[in-house]
Amino acid sequence: MIKLKSFSRLIILICCCSLLTSCFDFIEDINLNANGSGSIKATLNLSKSSTKVASLMKLKSVNGIQIPTKEKIKSETEDMIRILKNTPGISQVQYNLDFNNYIATVSCNFASVNALNNFSKALGTHFKSALGNNNNYSYDAKTGTFTRTYTHSPTLSKEYARISETDRKYFNDAFCTQIIRFDKTVKSQKHASAKISSSAKAVLLKLKATDLASGKVSLANTITLNNK
Repeated sequence: MIKLKSFSRLIILICCCSLLTSCFDFIEDINLNANGSGSIKATLNLSKSSTKVASLMKLKSVNGIQIPTKEKIKSETEDMIRILKNTPGISQVQYNLDFNNYIATVSCNFASVNALNNFSKALGTHFKSALGNNNNYSYDAKTGTFTRTYTHSPTLSKEYARISETDRKYFNDAFCTQIIRFDKTVKSQKHASAKISSSAKAVLLKLKATDLASGKVSLANTITLNNK
């Protein structure tokens, strides 16, 4: 899962300051080929509150927390892109920062799921987060089994617990969504909240950010494909 440190800080500020009635969406879109190669696009979308975000970014700090500037966000994004381009097995790197609607996107191709994991670990090390250790993908082409392991971070629970009960309502319209598309049809998947598409070639998982932050739900899943 890709994240931008400064945008994440903005999300926390927005919700804690009670400035909004809606928050953000994070979407991870993966296309996986039968041989384990594929592409990924990650989108962090704050457009539901773009006007308030723009007003917030005009300030230097809120409640003692420094607000990242556009230049800081651009700098961190460029650091991430450099890491991505230098990761073996990663290619066709593209990104866009839309400061009118406050939408950030990053996409790339990966030669194998292992390359995707190496990228996540590199980002986790760079941004000093548990990103690389808490999330991992695996794919067995012979059995057609795609697995995502995920361990909830206690730090995330602590940060969420610091937000008052009143302010937590501002997370109600925030969601984390994952879409995984395959060349073959899906035989089964194990996540209670995930859904298989009508074409049977994609799995959609949409979780409330509040449940993910508190550890009530997990991103872990095992998807089995049909061999034919």
